[in-house]
Amino acid sequence: MASPDILVQIHIPKCAGTSVGVWLRDAALSGVISGFRALYDDYVYEDGELPAAEFRDPRLTAVTTHNIRRFAPVSGGRRLHYFTLLREPVSHFMSAARYMLQEREAFGVPDTAGTTLRDIAAWVLERPIDAPFCENAQTNHLALYLWCDATGGRCRPEHREGWAPADRAAYDRERLEIAKNVLRSFLAAGTVERITESLEVVRRRAAAFGLNLLPVEKLQHFNVTGGPVGDLSWIETERVGSRLRESVAVDRELYAFAEELLDEACFDAV
Repeated sequence: MASPDILVQIHIPKCAGTSVGVWLRDAALSGVISGFRALYDDYVYEDGELPAAEFRDPRLTAVTTHNIRRFAPVSGGRRLHYFTLLREPVSHFMSAARYMLQEREAFGVPDTAGTTLRDIAAWVLERPIDAPFCENAQTNHLALYLWCDATGGRCRPEHREGWAPADRAAYDRERLEIAKNVLRSFLAAGTVERITESLEVVRRRAAAFGLNLLPVEKLQHFNVTGGPVGDLSWIETERVGSRLRESVAVDRELYAFAEELLDEACFDAV
């Protein structure tokens, strides 16, 4: 008897992925699905380095991970069905800034960077373009490794600052369409702001290949970044806010596309 397919949550950081991962884990703990793994190593899996030994385990039916950035349709003889959530880009950036403020040491945020969200945003926007969250982080999560692979190794994803100007311009020009094609290939793409609708689409489409998940009402909220928000009027009125909005311009287009895919999926269910 063939092993069942595997549902893989592509967890873009600060996009409610922990909550969704716990929802999948709870499905395994309650016996609704047979097995769940959270794969959070400290490196990105290469094409030939997917955790195939684990994927060959017939008990495994759902995975959550940051680490898959190349979306192979099969691993360990198992078919993989991917899904992801995107977040409204300014909210995504601000959530990342709040997280950096909360975890200053982990992100290397110096004392001179200040203590307000505006301060942290200004610091983030001064960082190298290959630093986390500095620009269009959601698009880059889906497109960067695939684009670099297509250069035959000429451009490495770990250090975009070192690319030739022509390569940087080409990536900036091409990444949105790459990310859209990734979302088109996924089992489902949704948004944090419409998480209930998004996970209902995942549930319905997963059921079509024999994987039944918990009701969305069982979703709990974990790893929500706390702390004061303060006055955010600077996002619309100050130069730092203008730079922030510019830094997520591509993510805004990708987010709008994810909304279109979600609308189509919800319409198909009617």
